[in-house]
Amino acid sequence: MRLLKSIDIKKAASWAGSLLMVVSLGFILRRILQTHGDVDFTVFSNPVILAALLSVALLEGTGIVFASLNYRALVKNISGIRVKSPLAVTTYTVSNLYKYIPGGVMYVLGRNKMAIDTDNLSHGKVAFATFIEGALFAIAAGVIAVAFSFEHSASYIRDEVGIPIGFIIIVTTAALTAGFLVYRFRNRIAAFYRNLRNDTRDIRWTVLIKRFACAFVLIFLWAFSFLATLMLLGQNVTFGMGITVMGLYMLSWVAGFLTPGAPSGLGVREVVMLMFMANTLNEGILISAMFMHRMLTVVGDVSAYGMALAYAQVRKRIRNTE
Repeated sequence: MRLLKSIDIKKAASWAGSLLMVVSLGFILRRILQTHGDVDFTVFSNPVILAALLSVALLEGTGIVFASLNYRALVKNISGIRVKSPLAVTTYTVSNLYKYIPGGVMYVLGRNKMAIDTDNLSHGKVAFATFIEGALFAIAAGVIAVAFSFEHSASYIRDEVGIPIGFIIIVTTAALTAGFLVYRFRNRIAAFYRNLRNDTRDIRWTVLIKRFACAFVLIFLWAFSFLATLMLLGQNVTFGMGITVMGLYMLSWVAGFLTPGAPSGLGVREVVMLMFMANTLNEGILISAMFMHRMLTVVGDVSAYGMALAYAQVRKRIRNTE
């Protein structure tokens, strides 16, 4: 009876995952159709540029596969349980497609298939690994944003925006509200902190540094992919400006990542990029690059899933021949 229930749960999870993937692809297509205006598609007539853009997409997809292996290692560091690599890579790349579903939580829930299909691996450990991964990504992106574009961002805020009284009121109100919420839920925060300490007690700092280094490489790769897209579309960029663009892209990435309910940062990321880059870069090329890079990211996400399926099939054939 228990075995039957286990099989039913696995089948239900598999069907639910397939349905969510279809829904995710639907949201992706809808967003692309809604935001294609004012974009120059003539670049596709140049086979060299087209090949270069597709290479950027494959680079994005390869990065997602690399991220899945880093996540698998993180789950092992936290739980002491090794997830089979085909399961980890396939589950991670499928759930990565769920990020396009509004709400921003389905991709987190999708990773729990690892716990369903792996003996003795709890859902809590998988969720905690997701939390740690997100924190490492946010920190790495923040480091790049500050190191690469702090001077440009500070100058823009000082010269273009200023510090109006309304901004001061909003910041003060937000700080007071945050303080009240911390005081109101202090017991729950303390309990969460105790659980966090218990879960991280067996994780060495060297392990976290290694996982952070992998996250940093991935974040740098994504920032570089946007810069490459911008240059392929005709924007002339000096070395210094290229560094600034990568930093500003990561600033927009963090803004989208931290905004609740924004699927894959859609809308938020583009607004921040326009705000900080429009006065420095060609606005037409910038708009085209934002849309094109979003398309390349989607192609990369889907190609990562294809790579995962191919990897799983290769591993299966190797096991069958042994």
